[in-house]
Amino acid sequence: MRGDSPLAPAAEELLETLVRLEPGARVVRSVDAVAPGPGRHRVMVPDRTSPIALSVDHPRALAAAAASGTDATTTPAESLRRLGSRAWLGLTGGGLAPDRVAVVGGRGTLVDHLAEVLGQDVTYTLKVEETATCRRPVLQLFDEQRRFFALAVLGLGPASRAGLEATASALGVVGEREWEHLEVPSILARTSWGDIDVLVTGVLHPSWWQGGERRRLEAPVEAMGELSRAWAEDAVRVDEMAWMRRQQETAAALADRDARRRLGSVLERVLRDARRTTWPVGAWHGDWTARHMARRGGRVQLWGWSRFEVGVPMGLDPVHFAVDAATRRHGFSADSVRSGLREALKRQPGPGASMTGGLYLLAVATRELALAEGPGGHRVTERAQVLLSALEGWVDARP
Repeated sequence: MRGDSPLAPAAEELLETLVRLEPGARVVRSVDAVAPGPGRHRVMVPDRTSPIALSVDHPRALAAAAASGTDATTTPAESLRRLGSRAWLGLTGGGLAPDRVAVVGGRGTLVDHLAEVLGQDVTYTLKVEETATCRRPVLQLFDEQRRFFALAVLGLGPASRAGLEATASALGVVGEREWEHLEVPSILARTSWGDIDVLVTGVLHPSWWQGGERRRLEAPVEAMGELSRAWAEDAVRVDEMAWMRRQQETAAALADRDARRRLGSVLERVLRDARRTTWPVGAWHGDWTARHMARRGGRVQLWGWSRFEVGVPMGLDPVHFAVDAATRRHGFSADSVRSGLREALKRQPGPGASMTGGLYLLAVATRELALAEGPGGHRVTERAQVLLSALEGWVDARP
């Protein structure tokens, strides 16, 4: 940083994490006095909102970190800006960035442990990602040839550990299959270092060009169908699904009395119709949004697997994709949730459309209400209440 001006909270958090990963390291504000070298990092804070700890070992790591983050929402203009940042950092090595601090020193670090586990020397950059229930550190790992080859997600607390474990479990199942339309990360290592859990996965390399607005916002229904059908079961009455029994058990176990009462009441109303309805069973990603995917050629690259489930009613992923898009545009409210749902169900004419909406809202409301009572649950409490209200309103509006 310039002089001794204070760092933004996000940058302070990043520095605290770096020092935790490199015991004995120290923060140096006057980076011009620090020569680049192994184990040394600069924290770049160009806008003081999204800092990244960038390795100064080699320009390629800087450039790759700046160019990362492409997903299906990335516009052509954003892609061009990232390519420009990549070229600039590659030429300057980050030395001209206006806001910098350095972390130097440290012995017996996490990266030493990862090098031993992966069987090669590695260099990393660091950022802290926002999830539904926590903020978690993610390392971008570079191999001995300075190629970006892996991501290491860190579990530092109960919420991040739970998400890491769920992701590892899902990828262990999904990664065993051959896919025509999908590409998913591979697990390279599952390890721990002190009190930190680590999941290392291979990286997906999206095309920098994600297309125009229509293509970027279009749900990849072929890929969604492929995932769901991979765990297809015989169609059964909805009230006889093991999934529905899990919803009932989760609702009955809620500690919040008002949430338990409201969800139990609306669940019984859904079940009245469910006893007359037969439905196909499959799998769903659980959080398939434009921010958790990218396109490359004719395939969809998909990450964010912590909410993957099998044995669920088919058809939930396309609905979730549309609802997420609507709430991103109009804000997260019960009205915008139902609006996105109605838009999604225009593609599903017939009497089953209303049931699809009810099953989807039941799935997400039950899940979020349970998460709200777990580690980091305060971060999703408001979201859970909005989804419960949306479910009640949807059922009330049914003929």
